[in-house]
Amino acid sequence: MDKKLMRKSGTVMSLVSVALAVPVVFGSCSEDNGLTPTDKGDGNTTSFLDGQIDPNNNWMTAVPVQVEINAPSKGTVTAQTIMNEKVTILGEKTVNGGAVMYLDVPQGENTSFGLVFDDGTGFKQYKRVDLSNAASQVVDVTFSKNSSLKASAKVGMAKAATNTSLYGASIMPSYGYINFGSWAWDDLSKAVPENVAAQKNVKAIKDFEIMARGEVTSVGELQSKETVYLSFLYGHTGNIEKRIIGYYVNSLKADGTPDYSDIEFHDIADVMTYDYFDGNAKVQYQLDGNAKWYDANFDYADKPSNPNGARLPARRGDDAYGTLNVNQAYGKRITAVRGLSYKLEIPKGKVFGFYLKDGDKAISNDQKQKMIAAGVPATRVPTKLANYTKAAFNHGQNFKGIRSAFAIYDNFTFMGLDDTMDGGDGDCNDVTFALSNVRGQKMVPLFTKETTESDINKPTIENPDAPDYTNPDPDPTDKPSGETTTEKENYESLQHWTLAFENAGKDNDFDFNDVVLEVTPDTKNNKAYVYLMAAGAQRRTELYFQKSDGSEQYLGEVHELFNVKPGTYVNTKAGQATVSPVLVADDLEWTYGSTLENSRQRFFLKVYDDNDTSKLSRIVKSDELIGGSPQVLCVAGHWSWPLETTNVATAYPLLGEWAINFNKTENWNWYSHPAKGLVVKPLAPSHKSK
Repeated sequence: MDKKLMRKSGTVMSLVSVALAVPVVFGSCSEDNGLTPTDKGDGNTTSFLDGQIDPNNNWMTAVPVQVEINAPSKGTVTAQTIMNEKVTILGEKTVNGGAVMYLDVPQGENTSFGLVFDDGTGFKQYKRVDLSNAASQVVDVTFSKNSSLKASAKVGMAKAATNTSLYGASIMPSYGYINFGSWAWDDLSKAVPENVAAQKNVKAIKDFEIMARGEVTSVGELQSKETVYLSFLYGHTGNIEKRIIGYYVNSLKADGTPDYSDIEFHDIADVMTYDYFDGNAKVQYQLDGNAKWYDANFDYADKPSNPNGARLPARRGDDAYGTLNVNQAYGKRITAVRGLSYKLEIPKGKVFGFYLKDGDKAISNDQKQKMIAAGVPATRVPTKLANYTKAAFNHGQNFKGIRSAFAIYDNFTFMGLDDTMDGGDGDCNDVTFALSNVRGQKMVPLFTKETTESDINKPTIENPDAPDYTNPDPDPTDKPSGETTTEKENYESLQHWTLAFENAGKDNDFDFNDVVLEVTPDTKNNKAYVYLMAAGAQRRTELYFQKSDGSEQYLGEVHELFNVKPGTYVNTKAGQATVSPVLVADDLEWTYGSTLENSRQRFFLKVYDDNDTSKLSRIVKSDELIGGSPQVLCVAGHWSWPLETTNVATAYPLLGEWAINFNKTENWNWYSHPAKGLVVKPLAPSHKSK
């Protein structure tokens, strides 16, 4: 990124500007009738928008971000976000003190990203950055060992010294506190809102178990276990009786279904009886950026306006208020929260879930029979009644057995449970926890009856017609010669971008499928992967990349790369791509500081008439506007491009609002909302070395 373009103004700056806003005009004629753009008139062009282009619109679904880092020591900073319910790496940088990091953060609903600092000696810290609606941003991020993942539970703690009866003993030894930003409570209250049954909440994921996939080391090696941290975080309940949070672990059968024959149950901590474990509050929060930590609990009667409202007599006067009540009372004054945490180690390949035990209440016959029917041996069925993350285990008929839900934000999975065993409101937020692991990898659910993989992999769960991403490889374990697991996993963990070209100027059909590329920068290794996804061009169309020394790198003619003749359409005529993507480059030059904001302009096309290399018709560049219309769209992720001759504004009805009002965040996710039957779903690159 050109650093001269970045001028700080608080935390927001303007990166892209256009002197005059011009009407957006997308042509209605089809591409390639044999004439050059100068031979064609513009009488058939139609106004795409009634309004004008937003002067900040760079025709790229990304927010360029300059991150100014202050680190306590030498280490690695990894930037990551969630894309299609998958943690993706935006960039990685070795730092030692102050440093600058340049990122392209995908636009989307509630856009944010995470930064993880790792000093290589066991100290890791996570910071979340929430983006504003500005076209680009500069943000300051400071990591400090004074607020580490392993921060002392004793530092800055407010205790109820007079109420020693509150100091219960944890069933497992606590790990200490894990810190979260002020966003945590707000996100949770929106994801699993009070008095809204999770069963009917399309944003929440219900009925789940989780696969332990093994920790990934800094060199890409898989370890034999998954370390999971469970942190108290949020809740709102009228129960004050004993409730035990725990987890269970079991194996998988050869067919990938759960094998409960070896299931084990492990209690963690008493959730409700005590506000404190061994003198430490379950949840704490800070106000106004001050260092003091205040205690909180899950009891809805503990309101700041009513310090003596607790139903448990020993709690009265302890000043530990309910989390929801604190969130409502103080709002934006809350600047940080942290939760007492427990370290779980799950063997790689095992499946695990969670339960909330109803104290010492005996298991019902209904629950016992349900667990046996699900495959739990009678000799391993617990003796106490509990709510499980797996719906088939749960007592009663209400809410289809759904007594738990989770939502994914950045590299945390927020998991909530109901604390009533039947009835209630089913909102699954009575007691809520954060799940995280050592390297910030998302917990991947093993889908059960109520939730399927297709439900999760859609970019927008609320939109059943959103594009999915189909993997054509029938046997992903059958790796081509020369491919390594580490390389493949590295590629798949990175942020992918789609460059969609028009190649015939203003009188095109503007379906943006003449040349479709998938570009995947690997900032750690200073290179990029490039795949050719589709070719809707008829004329000879050559792909080039401008290197840092100014020379042109020829990447190939798009039809020849697909091994077809010019004039042949590839992956543009049907709703599902049928021809596998072609690896154009796996070591394209991608120097430090390069982002899609500037480097996309280094890709360009040379278009020829009559398939004659002596008749160069035009050169297509990413920064080119013709009649106000872009010639290239840069879209985050594995994008589904329009069908042949389908105007992109028809295929994506929300595009117009985004083009006119680029900075309105509600328009940022336009590319995940195609019109039904008007786009081509891509095949996933089955990555291997070129």
